[in-house]
Amino acid sequence: MVRLRVRPKGADAAGKALDLPRQALHSRLADPAAYWLGPDQWLISSDTKPAKDIISDINSALSGQLYAATDMSSSNVCFSLCGPSARMVLAMGCGIDMHSSKFSTGQCVHTHFAHVLLFIAAVGDDKFDLYVDRSHARYLNDWLVKSGEDRITRDSRYHKMTVS
Repeated sequence: MVRLRVRPKGADAAGKALDLPRQALHSRLADPAAYWLGPDQWLISSDTKPAKDIISDINSALSGQLYAATDMSSSNVCFSLCGPSARMVLAMGCGIDMHSSKFSTGQCVHTHFAHVLLFIAAVGDDKFDLYVDRSHARYLNDWLVKSGEDRITRDSRYHKMTVS
């Protein structure tokens, strides 16, 4: 995971050079995935490329611009939450409308979730990546497991959910 921040005046040029999402709360899901965090900052995440390679690519694409590319791999954890009950579980923990018509594939948001700051990315119809500070990872894992045991999700027709 790499957090990229550029000067506000250079955001459009950086977005074009790296094919970054420039629309609020949206993402590019190809590998490496790029998530909009603000008008001049993005989270770039990959399952196949180490952070140093992503930063090297950024260095090549943005030479001559002022920017900061920070390796966040050691400070954040990504959970994958998937299954038909994933939206219900997410709705139980935050104030975001998680209905598929309001929060669809390719969208992302920072929010308070179960009392911790969380970044949620919709990577599929019923699949979400949850990015959280490493210090809250155990708490979030326990909360997600416990929510799967909740009567509302357990008795729902949407009872299958996996956390990885």
